[in-house]
Parts: sequence; structure tokens; C-alpha cells
Amino acid sequence: MTRRHGIDRRKFLGSAAGAAVVTAAVPGSASASTTTSASTAAPLPSHHRDRRVRLGLNYTPSRSWWYSWSDWDTSSIDADLADIEALGMDHIRIMGLWPELQPNATHVNGEMVDRIRHMLDLAGAHRLQVEVTVLDGAVSGFLFVPPWLINNGTGQVTNFFTDAAAIATQQRLFDALGAGLSDHPDLLGFDLSNEIYWFAQPFGIDVAPAVGDGWLSTMFDAADKAAPGRLNVAGIDHYPWLNDDYFSRDGLGTTGTLSANHTWAGWADVFSTYGPMSTPSLHYSEYFIELIKAFHTDLNRQVWIEETGVSKVWMDPSLIPSWTEQSIRNMASCENFWGVTWWCSHEVNQAFSGFNPLEYDLGVYTNDRQLKPIGATIARLAREYDQHPPEPLHRDTALVLPDDLVPWTPFFEPYMKLIDKGVRPAVVKASRSSDQAYLDARGIDTLIQLDQV
Repeated sequence: MTRRHGIDRRKFLGSAAGAAVVTAAVPGSASASTTTSASTAAPLPSHHRDRRVRLGLNYTPSRSWWYSWSDWDTSSIDADLADIEALGMDHIRIMGLWPELQPNATHVNGEMVDRIRHMLDLAGAHRLQVEVTVLDGAVSGFLFVPPWLINNGTGQVTNFFTDAAAIATQQRLFDALGAGLSDHPDLLGFDLSNEIYWFAQPFGIDVAPAVGDGWLSTMFDAADKAAPGRLNVAGIDHYPWLNDDYFSRDGLGTTGTLSANHTWAGWADVFSTYGPMSTPSLHYSEYFIELIKAFHTDLNRQVWIEETGVSKVWMDPSLIPSWTEQSIRNMASCENFWGVTWWCSHEVNQAFSGFNPLEYDLGVYTNDRQLKPIGATIARLAREYDQHPPEPLHRDTALVLPDDLVPWTPFFEPYMKLIDKGVRPAVVKASRSSDQAYLDARGIDTLIQLDQV
């Protein structure tokens, strides 16, 4: 039986206990209880799409969340994007809702495609590129099921990983999006889906990693045909990496333009187990970047931390700016790191009920567009990185990962112990640890076995 690692994000919905709210300031940051109007931010240098470390936000519309697709308000969205531009971000990630995009197996909603293009127009006017996430059946704890996937006699949801007709329907969606968006200068690319296993699990849809890998390859073929040369990725969190389920680690490390990962330390029990300002907490995203690189066969392939974030539910609010800054700096220390897309831009409108309490708190802006200390921290890093791009740390020492070991506690903790000893290790799979040409290509000259830590 496969052990499930980390908190079940659905069971957590509505059950988290809040941390005490205090107003003490972190040195070098604004008070955690203070907000600032975006209009007071210092002028920013030009936004560079050739940054060594790309910086962006997952966009959450302040007025109507992603219900915005059917409740469109250009002025509100434009104001939100101006907020994001004011922080010095260079891109956003957006969520399409699958049933609104594709309400019928033979029909893609043209008005929705037009609205996504309008979103790209608005973002481009604010010098932002856009990653469009497509097959979104699960977003922020809610399920969005295309009606054509549901059998109206049994209520069962079709296995869209294996059903030939369902696969063809998904391919048609990418075709339509490509026809409507691929020529847009501000399209960054397509993200296949948002953590699609959290959509599949409630319906009893489970597939072996080999089957999931085949689905990834098929969908990437469709995405690459629809948007050739763009950044086409699969948005996933820790789950497939820490469980032998849905996708293999090798498959995730070799499909798509680069490897995208969502590093939520809170959802993986890191804060509660080790403490919010511990080495495992501050270096959690760094760990995943280095872990993922061990599964790359193209040694120039990059890693994108496509989601990460933090809530006062998980730590004292006064710690959040410092945790954020140190986490980003640790990510930026990694070679072959594309960038980070923070979750998220704006807090969810309190008028909408049923969201996990975290969702009302995760924004770098309040819902009424007041800049929070975490947003000021990210903006300051953007200005710093524009003037002084962070130099990556070359890692000539690697911790060896046994090929049959799930890379969690028995590997994660020794990795963090090495950091505490002053070593910032890479990761090498045991099956490649005797490949001298491979080690030389990565510049690794020292290998450490788990029993040597």
C-alpha cells in the first residue's frame, strides 16, 4: 500500500487553526500588521524578461476570483495587473476553468478563448507575460467538472487519463487555444493542468505512474503543437514526487519544456514538524530544485517553482517577510533555476464562502489592493535582482539518492543536516553515481552516501 506523504489538502479545508496575530516587525521589513498602497511604492526599473531569476505571481482576481471568466470586469482586472506590475514582476500564471472552457466534448467556448486573449492583452500592457493553465478541474479546493466527463446514468467520472475519446477531447482544447492564443506576444506558454491528481482522486480515478507518464507525453505533444517554442509545463506539487502515484519522477523530469513544481512547505508538514524558521523550512524549495535536477537527462533543463506561498495559519505573521526573503534567496542559489511564481497576487474576496481559510490570507495584496509586508519584500528583491542578478552557487558535492527510496524524510533530513554543516549539496541518483562523464558534466567531484551524514 502506498503511503501518502503530506497533508491531504481537501481534508484540511476549513479545519486549520490560526496562529496568533502579533504586530512586532521583522528587522528590515514593514510591520506585519501594516499595509501600504501600491501607489506609494518606489519607481521600478524596466521589467526584464531575460532576468537570471524570473519573478512573478499567480494571479487571483480581487473582485470575482476565477468566477471572473463569467463575471468579467475589465477595469478591476486591469487594476489588479497594475498592482502586479508595480511590484516589478515580469509574468503571471492564470487559471482557466475546464467546464467553462470546454462545456461539451465537441465544443470549445470561443468567448472564453477571447477573454483569455483579452487577459493577455491587459497583461501585456503592464509588461507581464502569461502562463495559461488549461485542464483545471481543481483550483483552491473546489472541483470544476466538465459535464461531458460525467455519466448521467451512473454519476461516474470518466478516466480522462486512459479513455481514448476523453483524450481526443483534451487534445481538441489545446488545438483551439493554440488557434486563439499562440500568436500572442505575451503568451508565456501552457500549463497542462493544476495538480490534476487532486481533481482525479475524489472520483476514484487513479493510474499507475507509467500510464500517467503516457498521458503527460500525449498532452505535451498537443501543447507543443498548439504553442510551439513556448514554456509548456505540468503544474504539480510534492505529491507525485513523494508518492509512487500518477506520474513517475523520471517522467516529470523529462517531459515538458522544463520541470515545474509547487513547493508548499505548509502542505508537506514542514512548518509543523521542524518549525517555520528552521533549516528544512527555509531550504524546502531549494531541496526540491536540487532533487528534481537529479532526474533530468538534459543537464541544461531548468526548474521552475511555479507555486509557493505562506499563510499566517502556518506561522506568526511577523515571520512571513523574513521567511519569504530567505526562501527566495535560497532558490536563487540554485543553478538551472528558471524562477519563482509566488502564490498569490490578491486575497480572495471575503464575499465568497467555502474557501480554505488560507485562501483569504495568501495574497501579497489585500483584497482591497493594499500592499502587505510580504509584497513589499518581494518588490524589494525584484529591484535588487534587476540591479545585481543573484549569482548561483556551484554545488560540487552531491548527496546520493538510492533509486528505490522515496525522497522524503530518510533523504530530506540528511540533506538538511548537510546544510547545517555548511554544505549546500546537489543530488545524484545512485544509478548515475558511477557515471564519471555525467558527474564531470555536472561539476560534481564529491559524493556523500546517506550513512556518511
